[in-house]
Amino acid sequence: MMATIEILKKELRDALRDRRTLMTALISSLLGVPLMLLVFSAILSQVETQEEKRIVIAVGMEHAPQLENFILRQGYQIQAAPADYEAKSRNKELTQPVLLIPADFESKLLSAEPVRLELAYDTSNRQAEFGLRPLRRLLDAFVQESMVMNLTMRGISPDLLQTIDIRERHLQKPEERKTTLTEMLPMMVLMAIVVGCMYAAIDTTAGERERGSLEPLMMNPVSGWQLAVGKWGAVALVGMGVVVLTIFSFFPTQWLIKNETLRAAFQFNLKDAFGFLFILLPLAASIAALQIAIALDCKSYKEAQVRNQIVTMFIPFVSLAPILFPGREPAWFQWVPVLAQNQMMNQVLKGEALNFPAAGAALIVCSGITLTALLYIAQKMRKVVMA
Repeated sequence: MMATIEILKKELRDALRDRRTLMTALISSLLGVPLMLLVFSAILSQVETQEEKRIVIAVGMEHAPQLENFILRQGYQIQAAPADYEAKSRNKELTQPVLLIPADFESKLLSAEPVRLELAYDTSNRQAEFGLRPLRRLLDAFVQESMVMNLTMRGISPDLLQTIDIRERHLQKPEERKTTLTEMLPMMVLMAIVVGCMYAAIDTTAGERERGSLEPLMMNPVSGWQLAVGKWGAVALVGMGVVVLTIFSFFPTQWLIKNETLRAAFQFNLKDAFGFLFILLPLAASIAALQIAIALDCKSYKEAQVRNQIVTMFIPFVSLAPILFPGREPAWFQWVPVLAQNQMMNQVLKGEALNFPAAGAALIVCSGITLTALLYIAQKMRKVVMA
């Protein structure tokens, strides 16, 4: 037992001394999620700014006096589009879509003939695209008003066309929070764990082998199991440290978010933090064991890094699995590592109670992965060094 603890201390010191491991762990845990939330906040602010502008940029507004009157009555301002609006939209100088009105708009409208309005914008101009929805909403309201006026002038009640009233009834629980804006957050947390553990796992195996420091360690009277547990314990502690730092970085990030919509959607408290810890700490331990097992057979640092990057790529692919199962998620999700944690984190972010049977299943799976990987590491440790 004492030998295992000494190995753990030695490996932990080496991990903390390695600048690459330390910087990767700190950056992935402290900056990843906060930066993502701040980007979401900036995007939402741009969308809301476009909706608050209340400006319509148009070409040919003189051909549509009725439309012009309606727009002004809604509290909007009308500006003539520049002659080179296409070029300005492409180079992002024009940050709103342009309404194109044909010369025969008014005459066709009065004679109840179909008439087309066009909304011009460059699809690569994100700000202009954000302004598309409020402009379409405004034009839909004009179409509705025009239809009502035409029917009224012909002595027909508009109510005859609206005999069925369709409304949405949301069945959302009162305590449930909307997380559409933050549904990518669990994947970012999972990526932080994998990246944070990776360099520590590589350094303690392929790194030591490349430096020639693994052989002297083997000369001590320690078993393969003691070596495996000691090295795994150090990497697992690094991974768990990344988990703790990542989760508690949510709190200062909440204070920095200025967008009210995102702030209302993302409400993270201590209860949620402990729920995340319960979900993620066993996963961090199993990922550490897997990464050590993968890097153990590698003869160089670079080879181990390439192999472990395959594990890193596994997370985004698994996180997309729910797309293939729209509606109720299958019960077997709770037995798939990463997918189960992703599912449970989304439940916590929605404000739902943690599903303890699902958490128990995930704990069993993670424990099984950890134990299997440790048995493999213990058996292979001395064989790899002697090879």
